[in-house]
Order: sequence, then C-alpha cells, then structure tokens
Amino acid sequence: MEAHPVDQARWEDLVELFGPSGGTRGCWCMARRLPAATVAANGNAENRATLEGFVEAGVPVGLIGYVDERPAVWCAVAPRTEYYAIVHSRTLPIDEPDDETIWAINCLFVKAGYRGRGLTSPMVDAAVEYARNSGARIVEAYPVKALPGDPGRGVLSTFLAAGFTTYAEDRTSAKRNVVVRRSL
Repeated sequence: MEAHPVDQARWEDLVELFGPSGGTRGCWCMARRLPAATVAANGNAENRATLEGFVEAGVPVGLIGYVDERPAVWCAVAPRTEYYAIVHSRTLPIDEPDDETIWAINCLFVKAGYRGRGLTSPMVDAAVEYARNSGARIVEAYPVKALPGDPGRGVLSTFLAAGFTTYAEDRTSAKRNVVVRRSL
C-alpha cells in the first residue's frame, strides 16, 4: 500500500474510493468535522461539496491508500481543531481544545473488495508520519475497544500495535470508545 495526502489532484480518486454513497451513509467524512445536525441536514450532495471545498482550500483532510495504483483505503487525519464534534464532545475528555499540534485520526474506511487485507495498520502508520511531518506533537484516535462497534473509528488493538497508549475512556459505556494518543 502507498499512501498520499488528498489534494485537488487526488479528489477524483477519493470520489472513486467513497463511491456514490460518500463512504458511509452520505457522510463524506463530515460526521465529526461539522455539528451532527448540519451533517444530517446537508445530505450526501452537500457533504460531498463541503469536503471538496476543504480540499480545494488546501485544508488537511486525510490520506488515500493505494493498492496496485487503485484507491483502496481512506484515513481522515487533520488537526483536532478541524473536528467540531470532537472539540465540543460531552463524552470525550478533550484537553487543550485549541491546540493545533494535536492531530486526530477520525475515520478509517476500506473500500469493499479490499477489506480483510490488513490495510488499516499501515494506514495508521502513514497517518502518524503525515501528522508528524505537518508539525503535530500528538496524534489522537477514538477507536472502539472491540467489534461490533463503529469500525470506521478503528479497533483499539490496531492503534496499540502502532505505538498509541490509552489516554482516556469514553464516559458513556454503551459506545465502548477509548481515546488513544501517540506522542511524536
């Protein structure tokens, strides 16, 4: 797998990767970047347009992983300040909400046909390096402890294997999320 930051030249690859449904349920990876009500009201087309606007503006949105030169996996990684729902969470213990040197891995999406090939671990490694090269001093993620759960956030064991350590538990036990961090 080879990973590259999404920019205007790679926009069509991201569209191909996400497909007409925008990844998951028309989200276009806006679920944590915007307030939940906004994402729901926007729908698929507006969420796509919003993500494309970020890409056109040069805002960090994430990485595409390629297998045999085809887009296969996505990782949303950007300064945590870019994620409204994370910074304003009532359940996640967020310290230093304005610190742009804390980056967040918010989403992992593997295209059908590429799942089960072990692509999330190298993608997490690529995201950490991208964040490091962009000036991050800490990378956070919010995986589920185990499946079933929201696989789009990743699984705890993947992040622990990548050198992350548990920072905090989600205050709501039903979600079974944990906050993990890796200092750079």
